[in-house]
Amino acid sequence: MCSVQLAVAGLNIASTMQEYKSAKAVAQAKQRANEQTRRNSDQAYLNDISKIDSEAVSASREKMLAEFEAGQKANAAEAKALNLNAGNADKIIQDMAGTNDMQFLDITRDYETDIFKLSGQQTDAYAAQQRRYNSIAPVVMPSRTGAMLKIATQAASGYQAHSAATGGGGLFGSTSASTNTGIGFSNRDPEDIQNYG
Repeated sequence: MCSVQLAVAGLNIASTMQEYKSAKAVAQAKQRANEQTRRNSDQAYLNDISKIDSEAVSASREKMLAEFEAGQKANAAEAKALNLNAGNADKIIQDMAGTNDMQFLDITRDYETDIFKLSGQQTDAYAAQQRRYNSIAPVVMPSRTGAMLKIATQAASGYQAHSAATGGGGLFGSTSASTNTGIGFSNRDPEDIQNYG
């Protein structure tokens, strides 16, 4: 028949096993959530980079369009001035070329400013991804060895309590001197034991 002490030990062992299984399930769920967070972070980073690349392409198109328009305006102004025969043709061309060069420099400066901003946005996008990665808390899996040691301790304690309650010898047998066979004097006379020392 099962004693109360053994029943309590059994409940403790079952409780420990359930705690381990629950902790393992929670840790696995956290791992899955962390992996999904990483995938979402990667997707957000790729979306940011795609948007930045689109803006870079748009900036290149704007630059080409502005250069084309500036060139067309310069050619039209040069042709108009030459057709009006308003002065020295060489000086007219030099003046138009100087104006065209300044427009080209302005367009190039604006384009480079856009590219520098986009480069900064790429750095910001990567930093945001790193912040998201760093915010993911590490998952600690429950220790199987720790659970087994706890179960063994509970089993030993339950058995010891059962043995003490039922008058048994306990986990390691009786501890009285007359039945202790660990010393090797169980069949000898008590005088022999005293003279042994």
